[in-house]
Amino acid sequence: MISKGVITVNAGQRSSGTQITLTDQEGNMILSYAPELSFNVVILSCPDMISGEIYTITVGSDSGDFEAS
Repeated sequence: MISKGVITVNAGQRSSGTQITLTDQEGNMILSYAPELSFNVVILSCPDMISGEIYTITVGSDSGDFEAS
């Protein structure tokens, strides 16, 4: 059975409207979101995420690769 993944990232203090994107290893965009409030933590989970797979999260101009748990 494939289980849905989740990723939690400390993004530092970010302003409202900062773009957050999630892409898979092939570069396909899974989701894109711009929060209406300021934030410092990003928690992502969606039906297309698979536990154990690596995803790229971009917050503003910063990005990194993370494994979904």
